[in-house]
Amino acid sequence: MTKAPYTRRVGESRALVRRLVPLVVAPAAAVLLSLAPAAAQAAFTAGSAAPLAASTYSIPAPASLAAKVVCSASAREVKATVSSYATVLRATSYTLTLTASDGTASSTTTTQQTAVLTQTFVPGGSRAYTVSVQARVGSWIGSPLTQSYAC
Repeated sequence: MTKAPYTRRVGESRALVRRLVPLVVAPAAAVLLSLAPAAAQAAFTAGSAAPLAASTYSIPAPASLAAKVVCSASAREVKATVSSYATVLRATSYTLTLTASDGTASSTTTTQQTAVLTQTFVPGGSRAYTVSVQARVGSWIGSPLTQSYAC
């Protein structure tokens, strides 16, 4: 039994379609994919800018400082007791420092209004001291308010 000529043409047509599909679909897909970035970029060409405001802030020194300095020759110690200081707008903490005339210092950073700072000394030397307070805003530190004391 032989196949009819019609069946042969249908089978040949299917084989031809199977061979042509990759040749037509692949280039069409490549063209579509190459146009995709251009279409995506076109979606983002319009833009708007938000206004940017920048300013500076100089951290001022606190307006006042209440401290008492006591020198104890027998204990070879200087003790500064800070009982209060004026607060500064935007300050997150304060650094209190007791400094001797030779440059040695002790300090503390606090959010409290009171603090005690101590420092040892060698008798017979110059005993002039300063107590200072500086406001801090984050990691930035402001100008100091300094008071001098002598023993």
